[in-house]
Amino acid sequence: MIRDFGDDEGGFIFTTDAVLALVVVFIFTASIVTYFALPNYMGSDHQHLEALAADALDVMRQDGTLYSAAAMYSRNNTAGAENLISSELRSLLPPGVGYEFKMGPYPTLRNDSGIMVSRDTASRAIVISGPEEGWLGRAWYKMEEVSLEDQEINSTTTIWNFHNWLTNFWNSLYSRPYWGYQTAPQNITFSVPSSNINWGRFLLGSCNRQNRSSYGARVVINNVPHVVSNNSFTFLNLRPGTTRELMYNYQGNITSLAGGSNRFYVQFTNMTTKGYNDYDMPWFSLIANYTNTIKVPKGIITRTYAFNDAAGLAVPSLTRLDNNGTMGYGRIYDLNTGTVTNLNTRRVIAWNSMVRQNHLYSDGLPFVIENVNGGSADGCAVSVTQDIPIPPGSRILDAYTVVNPYGGVDNALVEVWNGTSWNMAFCSFDYGGVDYSSVSDGYGNVPGTIYIRDYLRSGQTNKVRVTIWDNVPGQDYDLVGLVDCYSTVSYTSLPIQWNNYPFASYQNSTNVSSPVREFAIGSDAKKVLLFMGAGLDTKTIRVEVKNSTSAWTQLYNGPVPFSLDIGAIDVAGSRIFTTGGNPGNYSTRPGNYYIRVTVNSGNGWESGDSNAEIYSGTRVAVIYPKFLANMWATEYANDAYTAQALARQELIEMLQSSGYNVDPSLIRTEALYTGDIPNSLPVRLTLWRS
Repeated sequence: MIRDFGDDEGGFIFTTDAVLALVVVFIFTASIVTYFALPNYMGSDHQHLEALAADALDVMRQDGTLYSAAAMYSRNNTAGAENLISSELRSLLPPGVGYEFKMGPYPTLRNDSGIMVSRDTASRAIVISGPEEGWLGRAWYKMEEVSLEDQEINSTTTIWNFHNWLTNFWNSLYSRPYWGYQTAPQNITFSVPSSNINWGRFLLGSCNRQNRSSYGARVVINNVPHVVSNNSFTFLNLRPGTTRELMYNYQGNITSLAGGSNRFYVQFTNMTTKGYNDYDMPWFSLIANYTNTIKVPKGIITRTYAFNDAAGLAVPSLTRLDNNGTMGYGRIYDLNTGTVTNLNTRRVIAWNSMVRQNHLYSDGLPFVIENVNGGSADGCAVSVTQDIPIPPGSRILDAYTVVNPYGGVDNALVEVWNGTSWNMAFCSFDYGGVDYSSVSDGYGNVPGTIYIRDYLRSGQTNKVRVTIWDNVPGQDYDLVGLVDCYSTVSYTSLPIQWNNYPFASYQNSTNVSSPVREFAIGSDAKKVLLFMGAGLDTKTIRVEVKNSTSAWTQLYNGPVPFSLDIGAIDVAGSRIFTTGGNPGNYSTRPGNYYIRVTVNSGNGWESGDSNAEIYSGTRVAVIYPKFLANMWATEYANDAYTAQALARQELIEMLQSSGYNVDPSLIRTEALYTGDIPNSLPVRLTLWRS
């Protein structure tokens, strides 16, 4: 990325972002049956409705609902079929969604949910094959309410990040040896969203433009100094296109972090030359691992799929990599050992051949992206892919990908393969009709936690691909990498409801951003939570709520938290969307509400830019502990008794695998003759909302 902040051999400094973004992770075990989003979240409203319809039909096919309804229709039990379908759709569709269900020649079932005018309509259709002549055994179990339990969530977060060369602000680290501030210490504040801290680290980059060793440093965190000598840094490479610029990195442990507000500054030491810009700090990150505890429903399956670590430097032509004259196409950097090896093969791909395409460069080795976003600049990149298998018939509850970039990263891309096509879940700059940033090139807009649930399909081996790169319009290639990235998916077969309302991922043009998100509360909701996923330079947040008639009411203002039980806060105060109870057990008021999250980021000299970011990891979760439908299981057999017994046993196993002690007396069974079901039946589900 070219940033004109000073003098260099070519007349200006070729600067790069250096982001190590280990961002707020919330791994919460939760029963999230449905989801919904505003049109500006990850694409059009039509796309979300279509995905919702496809998922609902898939669940209803896999759990036997469609076959049971078809058997009822064929025996002229229209009321029974419609009751079964409407009960299932009630648990699958969020509040405010109308539907029309049509199976073959049978009557159309419609529920407009009180919507007079629809904003958009989307349909999906499938064809189910009629079973062989015999009996369909059906077993169901009614549980009035799911129990909640404490869930411990372990998170790794970049709690502060600087992603721009410090000489762009200072111009001379020798004459101004404190960051911040110049000639005397001035603390930079940051937040740790837990007091249960397991470990902390800092990463400090260094560049010497005079072919010498790194500087040394005193990293002072909460008044505790962490001293780094200049010979403790690891040599990375000779900066491509230069003859005297040496790149270094250091990783140190932190012993002085505290929950809530913290502060730090850095003093640069052991500088052996006095040139105007002989030394640079190209990146700096503070990282912490900590735990939080929240209340979540029992009985879902949560799986985490880790990506391989990857890092390196790639160039499009042979270049000298060190002062020994070693030639190559870049460096491969081992994040675990800190060792580097040469990249001896040219690896270059065009942007249009990479985005939403199958390609061979997501193997973790560095490569060059030609003409990023159709422009003239190239990118020095790494990319990794991870399989996400989801069992057939599963209700996908929640899914997100955590992107932890390392080194001189400018931009990022997150794509999801759903078994048929690649879809974009995040891009640093505006792309595909989605507004991701107010900055034309998305400079420094690197997540973070990205919500990917909309793009996954059950019964498929989905894939998630993460690509990050350093923009190099000035041929100033820098090392980039991904470390400790993963995707987490939660799914269940239980018919309970937890609706997510994610914010749109967006980078603002100022250091304050105040996006608004609408969310709905239906009957019997018992928990309303807000999970945070703000930019890596966020100092404080403010949370406010309102309904259609009230003014904005503040619920929180302070350091960045891991999550907030906004229902507990509301019931203890203004009661905008709660009606009574206490913070541990409150009642909610059905309706549509708005939440505003104001993000305040650091100043340019503190963080590398003055852009506030929020990511789709920020979401409202509305939890309904009561079951909205029965738990179903179906099996086929040649006789009615065997069909019922098999269905009963399958249901017991499904419930036990979810952690429930089953009361056999609550299980009901029946057998439906299947000989009258047509060989094939088209099924169409149409959805809309106001």
